[in-house]
Amino acid sequence: MGKVPRADFPMAKKAYGLGASYEWCVISFKALDLDCRVLVMFNSAKEKYQAILGVMRADQLSILCTYEYHAAEPGWHCHSVCEDARTAPSGCMRGPWVKRIPAARAAHTDLDFRISDKTEAQRFAFDFYK
Repeated sequence: MGKVPRADFPMAKKAYGLGASYEWCVISFKALDLDCRVLVMFNSAKEKYQAILGVMRADQLSILCTYEYHAAEPGWHCHSVCEDARTAPSGCMRGPWVKRIPAARAAHTDLDFRISDKTEAQRFAFDFYK
């Protein structure tokens, strides 16, 4: 709860701040000889969830995709790098290189929030990014 230490998820210059009511964990793995990390954070009471996938570049992450749910927008969706991932800048979440899928006004196939604990939150991230 609280802040995600920069050592665990080096996306910004300082710790990544979350509200005290959020639970989170970082999943680290290697894929194609790249060091990857997924920050999984959720708040069941607020029906908010994010699984942020990043690839290490030097000492910072390049964010490739964010899988998320929040009541302010319709259904489960992601914000993803849709160009060559090797050119995605490090240290920032969003920019013109990121697209929302499906588009905000498009039909969403999954509208229900089903996360109630840390195990389910991790499983959603595993299932989405496998």
